[in-house]
Amino acid sequence: MSVQTITKDRIILDIVQDNPLLASVVDRFGIPFSKWTLSLEKACEMDHANMSLLLEMLKAFADNNYFPKAELEKMPLENIIEYLIKTHIYYIKSRLPRIEQFIDILIDHYGRFDMHLYLLKEYFEDYKRDMLAHICIEERDLFPYVLKLVRNKEVALNPIELYNLLEQNAITRFVNEHFHVEDELGEIRRRLNNYSEAHNHKVQITTLFYELRLFEIDLLTHGKVEDEILIPRAREIEDSLKRNLLRKAMLS
Repeated sequence: MSVQTITKDRIILDIVQDNPLLASVVDRFGIPFSKWTLSLEKACEMDHANMSLLLEMLKAFADNNYFPKAELEKMPLENIIEYLIKTHIYYIKSRLPRIEQFIDILIDHYGRFDMHLYLLKEYFEDYKRDMLAHICIEERDLFPYVLKLVRNKEVALNPIELYNLLEQNAITRFVNEHFHVEDELGEIRRRLNNYSEAHNHKVQITTLFYELRLFEIDLLTHGKVEDEILIPRAREIEDSLKRNLLRKAMLS
């Protein structure tokens, strides 16, 4: 599907029928299936969803080579963070359980003959723990910190409160400790591919391999939103506040 065919006037159901993978993007914006017969613009208006953001993310997921950096840079950081949180919820409630289900089905069918499947399950469980820890750090530390920086423009903190906030260095700590969970998922997929070549139930793991690939692509887009939009823009605000705080300290 060409990104040019995804417009605000198109019926959501038509967009999803052209590319079923886009259903998950619509889902995470909270638009119920009953409204998929409406245009993208009308459905977003009725459900108070951010139409511009949904439109750009649909395009990004429709074409792996398309990333709407310029468009996303114009959007409020509050909306970007809201999208990232909704994506986390989708991962936790849908994508991770779905992959686990496929692994469990493989074990039910072939576990008695192939103990390597239990190693695959264990490896994925380790990955899931890392993924959930990654999400926890973002939602507990990074996102609230960035929102406080943004809201400081509306309700300015006093110099002491602002200094204590900036001393958290949440962005720097996040970048230093940040690891790309899509890299680990790619490693699982590579192991699975090598595994399938060596065993006689290759056909049965094709679906699992496909699910892992879809998740990997999803995570790559998610990572770009964080690394190329959220972090740089938050740093700009943080640096500006630090300069202002230093200027006030020098004048006092």
